[in-house]
Amino acid sequence: MMAKIAFVFFGLLSIAGSGQPLLPAKPVPVTLFWSRKPQLALYSLAWSPNGRLLAAAGRDTISLYGTPDFAERGSLTSGQGEIWALAWSPSGEFLAAGGQDGTIRIWDDTRLVKNLVQGAWIFDLGWNPAGSLLVGVDDSGLAKEWDFPGGFVRAAIQLDGDGLGISWSPKGKTFAVSTGRDGSQVSLFDAASTILRWRHQDVPATYQPPFGYGKDEINGVSFSPNGKWIASTQQDGRLIIRAAESGRIVSAVQLHEPGVGGARRVAWSPESDWLATCGEDGRVNLIRFPHPESRIELIQSSKAVWSVAFSPNGEWIAATGDEGRIWVWNTPGWKGQKKEGSGQ
Repeated sequence: MMAKIAFVFFGLLSIAGSGQPLLPAKPVPVTLFWSRKPQLALYSLAWSPNGRLLAAAGRDTISLYGTPDFAERGSLTSGQGEIWALAWSPSGEFLAAGGQDGTIRIWDDTRLVKNLVQGAWIFDLGWNPAGSLLVGVDDSGLAKEWDFPGGFVRAAIQLDGDGLGISWSPKGKTFAVSTGRDGSQVSLFDAASTILRWRHQDVPATYQPPFGYGKDEINGVSFSPNGKWIASTQQDGRLIIRAAESGRIVSAVQLHEPGVGGARRVAWSPESDWLATCGEDGRVNLIRFPHPESRIELIQSSKAVWSVAFSPNGEWIAATGDEGRIWVWNTPGWKGQKKEGSGQ
């Protein structure tokens, strides 16, 4: 596929039942740098800490692509069913994958070094900055803190709903967890004691969850690299940013359609000045922080987009979803060389 320029324009879209309009779009050109379709559907992706590898996972298989050419560097056969969680260790030595079968598999290059049994469908994984602990959250409502390389459960936290997202603070003193179903809250835990520091819920009074959904699932949660903020993405379509110390809301914007089009994951840029979100409405958006007056719409796919992530150097944004396609864009203002992508 030839590199494309995506132009988006100002416009206020009304969203029924959301209580507020979709944030208007801004006419900023963003380059689609590379694209590939390795599977029928993809659920998660993750950049290695040095930015040299991009991992993308679908059903039973993880594909690895190398920068800057994004040539395929190999694949891992995990046998875990749908893989909704990928996380590189801070050293970049290990790649952890959480699956539909309730297992966490940890790879060193192409060698499987650990197989941990979480017990229920895993939706997110997070390493602490030291690489000594790995937290998995699952749909049974558990957050398990695994010792690594020991492979034993250091602590298990019963959550208030399905465990959907987890993010460590940059210094590793706390971690944030997001939940769904009857909980639908963001919680902050002390890493050493696992004691709850704060827990907050924000469900719009006018929001009516679709049949089969919970109160207002909080599908993604992410600490800012500077440690000051926690961003979360909600099934009602909003991106919410809280002060990490208190949980107080400092910003809330409508970026995706509510209900079956809700927001899924959120990622911070390395400088904590941009956020990227993806959603079941097929949108991938960018907004500035702390001034989110408008959004840059990178794509509007016909199918859900499940995962989005900035590269560690801030050069690229990657996303993937039910199309089975990976998209990689140059970030706004990046001065690097453009490359023709692959349409395979």
